[in-house]
Amino acid sequence: MTSPPNLGPPGHEQLALLPAPAAEDDVHNRRLSLPPKHVERAARAVAEALFSTEAGAPDAERLDWVAHDLMDFMARSAGRARLILRLALFALTFVAPLFVFMPVPLTWLSRERRVRALERMESSPLGPAALAVKAILCMLWFEHETTRVETNTPATCLRSPP
Repeated sequence: MTSPPNLGPPGHEQLALLPAPAAEDDVHNRRLSLPPKHVERAARAVAEALFSTEAGAPDAERLDWVAHDLMDFMARSAGRARLILRLALFALTFVAPLFVFMPVPLTWLSRERRVRALERMESSPLGPAALAVKAILCMLWFEHETTRVETNTPATCLRSPP
């Protein structure tokens, strides 16, 4: 008889041995502070450009989901993490369009122009400014059920330890 597969990231079996976080450090105890709606619109515009393919933009439901999930992540974030995400999203919203010679917010650009603006910014010395938002959006994107099915990725990181 074979043993069940080891589901989870390396080291996940050690999680049960860790002490519980202090009450003030536990994200479940934090007062949620949702970012303003314009931040969610900017995140959705970045996600649409980031996950577009030659076939076009991803479906609207998935974009709405990932933008909303990022807002939830930011609402639970505190201190520097939240500040860095907000600053990075601000840079993508207002600096990236300058790379396509458009002095307007990223949300005002067509999807094709947004893709071009992000690509040009990423290949410039300001590219690291995009990294924080892109990394979090990618992690959230691959948590979506449709993406996991498309990529044949098991939901191991989303499961609770046994």
